[in-house]
Amino acid sequence: MSQTLHRTKLRAPGRGTAARYLRSVSARIPNTAIRRSGIVPGADADVRALERLVPSENGLTVFDADTQETSYGICFFDGLPYIFDTHRKGTQYVATIELLTEVVQPLRVARDSVDRFRRNARAAGLLPIPYTGCFFKGNLHIYAFSGPVRGFDLAAIGNTADRSEVTLFKIMDRLKSRIPGPIGRAQRELLEGKRHARHTSDLRVLAARWKETGTQALPNRGKRRSL
Repeated sequence: MSQTLHRTKLRAPGRGTAARYLRSVSARIPNTAIRRSGIVPGADADVRALERLVPSENGLTVFDADTQETSYGICFFDGLPYIFDTHRKGTQYVATIELLTEVVQPLRVARDSVDRFRRNARAAGLLPIPYTGCFFKGNLHIYAFSGPVRGFDLAAIGNTADRSEVTLFKIMDRLKSRIPGPIGRAQRELLEGKRHARHTSDLRVLAARWKETGTQALPNRGKRRSL
């Protein structure tokens, strides 16, 4: 089990700025177990803050951000690539990882296991966002969840973009062993061509990064890479 995280980020410095840049970094992530007591210190406050920024009601979750800071970032856990994005809302930054990139056919996954993982995520300080369908336009995201799971995001908060991302990656590293089996398998099956992504651009980015790092991740992890 690798504890090394690789990130490639496409950063937009601010509103109305066309300049963007790519950078790759690697960070040593401590493989610390979640406390058996359940709640990580500060986690409850983080989740409450996330719920104010990303409110949910009647199966709809809405995130109306001000700016996008990271687009199509890629991070790796146990050899699999995941897409992450970061947005600013007011003075706070919200980083989200696509635990399951949206697929066409819903998963066969027990609701109990999804609910249990949602509790684990919240106890660790992340906002879980399972969804049946997702609509986005610009920086507006609307998730609808009616039971079937076609996608699953996790969100973290921070007072800078980097802080929110590092928090997300550290907690994701601790939570990955608790991800429901069908969700983890579906992400791999997506990369293996056994499932269809709703958005082909998502699959194209994931597949390209997976192919590249499959043979080069360890010897070349310090080099710059582009999507």
